[in-house]
Amino acid sequence: MTAWLPGWLRHYRRAWLPGDAVAGVVVALLLVPQGLAYALVAGLPAEAGLYASLPPLLLYGLIGKSHAQSVGPMALTSLLAAATLSRLAAPGSTEYLALAVWLALLSGAMLVALGAARLGFLVDFLSTPVLAAFTSASALLIVLAQLAPLLGLHGGGAALPALLAAVLDGWQRFNPLALGVGALALLWLAGARRLLPPALARAAPVLAVLLGIVAVREAGWATRLPVVGAVPAGLPALSLPLLPWELLAELMLPAFFMALINYVQSLSVAQLLAEPRHERVEPDRELLALGVCNLGAGLFGGFPVTGGLSRSLVNAAAGAHSPLASWISAGGIALVLLFAGAALSSLPLAVLAATIVVAVYPSIGFGALRQAWRADRADAVAFVLTFALVLLLGVESGIVAGVLVSLGAWLWRSSRPHMAEVGRLPGTQHYRNVTRFATETLPGVLFLRVDESLYFGNARLVRDTVLDRLAERPQLSTLVLIMSAVNRLDASAVAMLQWLDDSLARRGVTLALAEVKGPVGTVLARAGLLKRFAGRHFLSTDQAWRHYAPPPDFHI
Repeated sequence: MTAWLPGWLRHYRRAWLPGDAVAGVVVALLLVPQGLAYALVAGLPAEAGLYASLPPLLLYGLIGKSHAQSVGPMALTSLLAAATLSRLAAPGSTEYLALAVWLALLSGAMLVALGAARLGFLVDFLSTPVLAAFTSASALLIVLAQLAPLLGLHGGGAALPALLAAVLDGWQRFNPLALGVGALALLWLAGARRLLPPALARAAPVLAVLLGIVAVREAGWATRLPVVGAVPAGLPALSLPLLPWELLAELMLPAFFMALINYVQSLSVAQLLAEPRHERVEPDRELLALGVCNLGAGLFGGFPVTGGLSRSLVNAAAGAHSPLASWISAGGIALVLLFAGAALSSLPLAVLAATIVVAVYPSIGFGALRQAWRADRADAVAFVLTFALVLLLGVESGIVAGVLVSLGAWLWRSSRPHMAEVGRLPGTQHYRNVTRFATETLPGVLFLRVDESLYFGNARLVRDTVLDRLAERPQLSTLVLIMSAVNRLDASAVAMLQWLDDSLARRGVTLALAEVKGPVGTVLARAGLLKRFAGRHFLSTDQAWRHYAPPPDFHI
């Protein structure tokens, strides 16, 4: 009788209910100040953050598999939205709000399409150093962007020069009261995180918001402090604003990058939550779920959303076992929208700025740069370049440059493959680099291992390297190419092998192949080269060694 129910509901345990209830309430308390703050980062009215929170909480529970995942507004997503939209319309304008909605809709549609086509592998183009640099620089930008509201100023800009210029131009008009309120909120939030137990520290942002509202109302500071302003009462309504095709076309590329970045972040959170529970993450399912969440956020007046690490960890730690926790959080957001709009209108912007700084500051770090420098200098260069360009030019230019640098570094490395002369370890059937191990070699025979797939980008270099090695040793009669590390061949590589075989034959040198993998052999067979290399194609390096080794009684 329960076969029609979702799997999680069929196996729901009564003992999970208290944990789901507590987790739902805790996440709602966290999400209210975060949603308001991240909406302001995106250049949108504060209520847009709550509108962007409600549908994803409901929808992810229906489609997603990581039940502790909390999908909603995030600082990085908000900054990406602001950087994209501020180029196309004035923040706060009707057109700006419509663009934010369509940015969520387009990125959601792209995520759904990628999930349906099982194209989750596209996120692999964002390397770990590039993503770490992008996250760190974006977090720094977000922190610097809060200098203006902490000083009671109206700042703006999506890159470091514009942000600093806004503060420098207006510092003489700074609001001492806003600075005092923001400083107190910063001290309270930072101190709570360090000194209070985790359960109490989670409530610190809510208490800061409540105290800020009470202070404004009781002290009559509404005219002396920049505040959130009117927050409409009621739940978000379904709407689809119309935009000219030209503006929608401008959103396509930013929406694609936002979809990839949001998916990487959400999938990382889902994998982190799945490990201790011994659960399996389905990437394509996560793509679909996140896409539907973004579609829901856009249709109800929100902006792009993704999985939040801090909220999700809190959700899991508080005892979330099922989608019920997210639905309870959604109920809390709905109650705030219905009954607390008037109170939120008195919330000082300086308090929200302090909330953002404390939440985002831990994301600024350079551990990935140190690791990249030790592992691969090209990745370190990609980190530095991405970080610098995000700060100086904005998030879009930085991430595009980082991806291009990563791909360029990969192409550069693959176009210069490592090629090693190998010899036999005495008394064994193992073959190693002659410059790293004490090995024995065969007179007149060169065993050369190619440590990269062969394609148009490195075929010429491999050919020239072989010819250079032969020029250095004119006494050679045989060259054995060991292809154990060659996973793919393209037409250019096949043509290079054919040319090399003909060229060496004219010089009286035999070209042989060893350890050709099945897929590579299939390509060679289709090109007719396996027949050409009949008798010169060996399953192993040792077989080739024994074939070309002189008889036991041979003496030089």
